[in-house]
Amino acid sequence: MKELDTLHIARKYWLDNNLDEYDYVLLLPGNDEAVNKCLTATFEATLCGVAGISVCGEPARQLTTLYSLYRFSGGVLVGSFDLPHGRKLCNLIDSGIATEDELINDVILGAINGTEA
Repeated sequence: MKELDTLHIARKYWLDNNLDEYDYVLLLPGNDEAVNKCLTATFEATLCGVAGISVCGEPARQLTTLYSLYRFSGGVLVGSFDLPHGRKLCNLIDSGIATEDELINDVILGAINGTEA
């Protein structure tokens, strides 16, 4: 029942904040302020004139939960190395295969400039 409440709250947040008006919505569900700051700065620099907004904290976690069940917008970017559940980009960092910057630019924000992996 709690998950249904989360989904309803996420939907309401999306609609109340008119997030459909943006080309890209960056969800920052994690609590790592350094990663969130880096993602936000790179996101804003990458937008190049298209409309984008960042959502942090609990609303971002709720929207990520909803998005993991239903892809309700093609402009949603999840700014996390391990969310939604099943995403394990942190393993690429831990093994030395990729850097945080590479994952941010190529995987998380790659959809903005067409380089999404």
